[in-house]
Amino acid sequence: MTETFSLLVYVLVLYWSLAYLRDRRLWQLAVVQALSVLLIGFRMSYLLVVEACTILLPLIAFARCGFSALREHIEARVPQRGVLIAGITHVVASIMMMFLMHGAYKYANGWLSNREPAYLHDAGAHLAAVWAPALDPSDATDSRFRDLIANGDQFKIDDLTLRNAQHFGEGFLIDRWRKIEKNRRKRDRIAKETAMNALRRRPLKIVGLALKTYMGYWGVASIQSYAREDLGLGELSDEQVKVLAEKFQFMTVKVLPAQPFSLLQRYFLGGWPYYFIVVLSPLTCALATWVSRQRAFVFLLFVHASVLMVVITALSPQASVRYLQPVSMLTLLSIAVCIDWLARTAKPAAIPSAS
Repeated sequence: MTETFSLLVYVLVLYWSLAYLRDRRLWQLAVVQALSVLLIGFRMSYLLVVEACTILLPLIAFARCGFSALREHIEARVPQRGVLIAGITHVVASIMMMFLMHGAYKYANGWLSNREPAYLHDAGAHLAAVWAPALDPSDATDSRFRDLIANGDQFKIDDLTLRNAQHFGEGFLIDRWRKIEKNRRKRDRIAKETAMNALRRRPLKIVGLALKTYMGYWGVASIQSYAREDLGLGELSDEQVKVLAEKFQFMTVKVLPAQPFSLLQRYFLGGWPYYFIVVLSPLTCALATWVSRQRAFVFLLFVHASVLMVVITALSPQASVRYLQPVSMLTLLSIAVCIDWLARTAKPAAIPSAS
């Protein structure tokens, strides 16, 4: 799974981001941007956090430097002016590096897929499917797509649990739209415009979908069901068997033979109590930021956790524990900061008085 490979790259991005906060070297910022391009190459779900930290990372780094100066009562204006100029320079450099590297990535992606440069070539279809229950016929910028949404009861467009099927399932929203509009680029553009219209006109409804997805992480039966599905513990459809045979030359049967679970599979299915801690990661990171001696470092974890939670709720069709892997890493780091604080506060009390 790409989540596994991308997690290693994400840890490297975090490491070099924290190193940049410590040293504020421009070359470290370049390393972060280069690793970030590799990261989104594995999982595009990291794109929002990469874009957010393109600006926030240098701002946090130099705000930390400025706050340190205030605490030490530095009154000289020249050093403060130098810090401000350096901070602006790093922000501008970070944005320029992002546009340059991401532009190269999009061109490479288009060249390899023989299509136009883009991060993804079905982003519009994904958004339309994830936000399908919130779509209204008036959102569509094409009369044919408008009619399709108006007749959404034929393929249960309001069903929250069928959003993944709306994207990939036969007879659902995107499959029907694909049969109507043959031009891939135009098809995806119309789907994206429609989804963005829904976001602009009814943002609270999109927020409601995100909250319902978030609440799915609190349902034991729900997350266990998706976990078993991720492990392939179910029956393949005729379409899936056909795709495996045609695209991968892999012949299989619909009912997969049962195999003993590995240790990691047992953890994946049985670790559901831990997931309840992970979905509270922004709160854990906020608490860690409050008690930490190095607040800028932990605040970066809070930013990452908050953006990633938005991605896995507002931009995901289901509450899958696979999406929690990077958030789990941030949770463990924030818990470690809190444990360090508890150890520091308890230490003086443990030392007996000399008198």
